[in-house]
Amino acid sequence: MIIFFSIVFFMLGSLYPVLIVFYFWLVDRIKSNSYIVINSILAMCISIVMASLFDLVDHYTYTFFLQGKTDIALLGWLIPINDLIITIVVAILAVKVVRPKLRWIRINFPRPIGLWQITAILFMLYVWLTAIAEKDGVANKYASLLLIMYLIIIVVCATGFINFVKSSQQTQRQQQIIDKYQAQIASANQLNQQYNEIRRERHDTRNMLLSVQGYIRDHKDKEAEKLLATFLQNDTVEKHYGEIDNALDKIKISGLHNLVKEKAYKIVEKGIPFSFEVNAEIDELPGSEIKTARIIGILMDNAIEATFKQVKPYIQFALLKHSPEVYELVIANSIEQKLNINTALKFEHSTKEGHQGIGLSNVTQLVENDDHYSFSAEVKDKVIMMTCFIQGK
Repeated sequence: MIIFFSIVFFMLGSLYPVLIVFYFWLVDRIKSNSYIVINSILAMCISIVMASLFDLVDHYTYTFFLQGKTDIALLGWLIPINDLIITIVVAILAVKVVRPKLRWIRINFPRPIGLWQITAILFMLYVWLTAIAEKDGVANKYASLLLIMYLIIIVVCATGFINFVKSSQQTQRQQQIIDKYQAQIASANQLNQQYNEIRRERHDTRNMLLSVQGYIRDHKDKEAEKLLATFLQNDTVEKHYGEIDNALDKIKISGLHNLVKEKAYKIVEKGIPFSFEVNAEIDELPGSEIKTARIIGILMDNAIEATFKQVKPYIQFALLKHSPEVYELVIANSIEQKLNINTALKFEHSTKEGHQGIGLSNVTQLVENDDHYSFSAEVKDKVIMMTCFIQGK
């Protein structure tokens, strides 16, 4: 069997890598393997590497040990033995290095058609160079040059694959951020609808009780009137909801509108005194909407967590339009303990238990190297004020 394959490979010459790749592709095709594309890429890469290593080992084995020797029959076994050693070494490396990452590659990149096309072009270039060299009989004469060209092909393949993986990972991370942001918008919309339904029910109940109160007043039932009056007292929370809704009507950006509304309602629910200001209608903001939403979310979450257990808490939110190209976001909250603002802005610093959040340093990382944002924070009279200017076209 070994002699048969040796004869076949000898007859095919430089075409045997094509035969091997075609064989693996045909097996995947028959089995309807969903990973046929990535398997074909791996087969072409391994064929190029193995064929290049065989050519390298065979050339230098012949040059150093067989050229000019009379006992070639005795020393001729060095070539297949060296090829076998190379095969074993590559197989061990493949099992130890490639195989553990193969499952991850197949899951994250099931059909990388673009990478397959590039690899196929380089693979055919390799086969073409090898075939031309064997046909013209220059393989041994220009072996070093050919090996350098093969090495360039291998490096280009490896570099292209690594860049493809990095680019795909970055795209996936960006898509995850977008999906998370869209999920937050959907959740905020649903929460907004629930709040509106509750407010409508409260309004209807209030109207009904007013009608009953008028009926009882006509019958001069003072005790009943007094009892109903307790249900009709002005509700502070309801008043705050109205103030928030009126101010938020000026924010015409749907995603930011719903995000701020969700955070503001949470502040009201926790009973934290809260002031809210939007000085003009805002149809759009410079910079990335996703980044702006992350900054607002982080700062408001930090303010809520910082004031939740305070004796006299206070939170202030302001989104101010200075010009069509300059906007100012201000979020301030009360603090009870001393805070070193320089330490708080350091990377991965957190005052939370177990370092559950990165806090202000996360915002610093977001705005870094982005000309659309400038962030600052200061502590004065037991109040921390965080200001983010959003500017540009």
